[in-house]
Amino acid sequence: MLPLNLAAIDKEARQLRAAELQRLQDLFFAKVSTYGHLLAGAARSGLTTIGTSLRHLFSWNPQAHH
Repeated sequence: MLPLNLAAIDKEARQLRAAELQRLQDLFFAKVSTYGHLLAGAARSGLTTIGTSLRHLFSWNPQAHH
């Protein structure tokens, strides 16, 4: 039976764990970035609609029709 090199096994396990955590972190930030862009686009669209409505509301002049 071959002797076990526990130090090498531990080192490889730590490297694999670090690589997996980095992969998960990259995946998380990619998804957060995508959702952030979608949310920003929706907020911009909503604010543009509200701004247009408010512009029409405040530009109305009842004395202009007389």
